[in-house]
Amino acid sequence: MDLSSDPRNELLYADFNQDFGCFATGTDSGFRIYNVEPFRETFRRVFPNGGIGIVQMLFRCNLLALVGGGSNPRYPPNKVMIWDDHQSRCIGELSFRAAVRAVRLRRDRVAVAVDRKVYVYRFSDLRLMDQLETVANPRGLLALSPDAAASV
Repeated sequence: MDLSSDPRNELLYADFNQDFGCFATGTDSGFRIYNVEPFRETFRRVFPNGGIGIVQMLFRCNLLALVGGGSNPRYPPNKVMIWDDHQSRCIGELSFRAAVRAVRLRRDRVAVAVDRKVYVYRFSDLRLMDQLETVANPRGLLALSPDAAASV
């Protein structure tokens, strides 16, 4: 996983999917998805006009949540874009008044942390279900159970 050969590939983010079988990285020029065992890059998307600061996978399916990042963000840092990789386009968007600190996905929910709030949306139609006040959360601490029968 050599990202250093191109300065536009500065690593901005890395996180595992819900079953820890894959992980995603966000870079100054897009994102990459890797399989853990055997270790290999499964695909990448290069965006010549911007970086991805948060990439959140939904298990191993084609849907991801993307937030812009780096010195030239692809999307504003206060928006979560739902990306369908089969269609190679965004199919949904969530906007906030503050920068997005973290995103977590499961089949029925999208959870988004900003500095002092957590928002919970229904995945199917991106309808707001709940918003919770939190303490200051500049590092985006957020957890969501992958099991629809449990919340945490």
